[in-house]
Amino acid sequence: MAFVVCVIPRDGVTLLPGETDNISHVNTDPPAVTIQIEDPSHANEQLDKKGGLPNGHTISGNGTIGHSTGEDNPSFSPEGEAEAIPRDTDSTMYSNGSVVQRGSGSGGSSESRPNGCHHQCSTMEVNHNVVVTDSEEKRKEAEILAEKAREETSEDRMVSLVLKLVVCLLCGMVMGLALEKGRVFEPRSIRCQFTYQIWIMMKMFLSALATGLLCLATLSVLPFTKRAFEEARIEYVSCISSKGILMASIGGMLLGAGMALAGACPGMVLAQVGAWAGQGSGLVTFVGALVGSFGYAVCHPFIDRSLGRSTPYKRHLADDWVSHVPFALLALVLAAVTAGIVVAIELWRPWRTEILTSPAENFEPTWFMTEYAWPPYIAGILIGMLQIPLVLLIRDTLGGSSSYCTISSQILITRRMEEAVPYLAKFKRGLSSWWQVFFVTGVILGAMSSSLLSHTMSKVDGVGWGVSFFGGFVMLFGARFAGGCTSGHGISGVGVLALLSFIAVAAMFAGGTVIGLIGWGMGKAEVIDPFCPL
Repeated sequence: MAFVVCVIPRDGVTLLPGETDNISHVNTDPPAVTIQIEDPSHANEQLDKKGGLPNGHTISGNGTIGHSTGEDNPSFSPEGEAEAIPRDTDSTMYSNGSVVQRGSGSGGSSESRPNGCHHQCSTMEVNHNVVVTDSEEKRKEAEILAEKAREETSEDRMVSLVLKLVVCLLCGMVMGLALEKGRVFEPRSIRCQFTYQIWIMMKMFLSALATGLLCLATLSVLPFTKRAFEEARIEYVSCISSKGILMASIGGMLLGAGMALAGACPGMVLAQVGAWAGQGSGLVTFVGALVGSFGYAVCHPFIDRSLGRSTPYKRHLADDWVSHVPFALLALVLAAVTAGIVVAIELWRPWRTEILTSPAENFEPTWFMTEYAWPPYIAGILIGMLQIPLVLLIRDTLGGSSSYCTISSQILITRRMEEAVPYLAKFKRGLSSWWQVFFVTGVILGAMSSSLLSHTMSKVDGVGWGVSFFGGFVMLFGARFAGGCTSGHGISGVGVLALLSFIAVAAMFAGGTVIGLIGWGMGKAEVIDPFCPL
């Protein structure tokens, strides 16, 4: 008596219920086999690692499984899902996760088999859900069913992809709205933060961090969100695993210096584009940032060889060093401290004393969406809460500088160009890259909508175009050097307690402070226009 076992991969995995080995033996004599085939063309390699097939069985490169002896090898071509029946030694096998009956040689009863089982076939081919038999009619039926299943799977994936991208766009619009209403996107707010004359940016930043910490701590303990949080945390660490303390420090200082020069950051410049700040200076900064991302990509091989780590740190996270303290507890403590600092700064410097009068003439707001300004800590809370949908749907955290790499990578139109700039080419495709493009597009749209509602479109002062372009270049070069920007390192990196992010944020403020104080001094000496107009 001889058997042919049908194994139909489902999503690359076929396992017997309750069994986890790559090769699971059904209780028959001679034994049938089922195989986990992630790629049928490499099935033999998988089998070799497990000692090969039992004697008398063969497998071809395309997934054909058969018995080399005997004259009545039955094969199966399921036309529909069979009703699950108990597993026994004579009548069942598992196919595509369900239980179907099988024949047992010439002595088997054809009535006991599901539709599609027949007695006199010699082989069964399995190739990614396409089941082919010696019967032309059955082959066509199986191909039609397989094609329908592929179409349904493709449609499901497309719906899921569209949903995720729409959510990213909406999240970006919320961030753009918050940046514009919080007035933190104004070049004045950013430059004067680095001279420590205006604290709007600090209040927004620390509020977003505290809220993000609270959200991430909650996601890390809830049973139905814990896995998503862990995956997002792993994803973040993988993005900075090749960076060391030196790269985080140098990159952070360059990022801060560029921010002070341009009066922007990789996220806020998008709001400047949407609100048309400085009569287009925000757009110039954005173009400079794109050029900066390309410039870093060209220099990356040399930088990585010189300063990168070939062996990543074994402990990237704060809770790796204090393993007896859970992440949630550390995050909540840091959130409480951060929130306390925001309260203290607000009591010292109330936000209404730091904003300018609305430039909208003869316009009276009628509801909160038409208000010129919101408290910066409200804007920060909205931004911090965006961690929840991004972690649950994208398995990633808030960030924006990678989107510049994705956008600039589109000029690599040939494979030779991609091979010439491999760092940039890896951002060209895939949801992991493109979700940020939708997110930053949303930021532009959100800021545009907010400024239109408050009648402040194109009424915010900017900086000179030359300084804007150079500042944008340095800013993005530094962000990619350090492996993240103000939102990536500052809100998400610190939010997941990545130690390199603490270093990068400190370096960012150091670099920005140096340029800010130099600019302030030159402005006081009337060498340049006032660096930080109050």
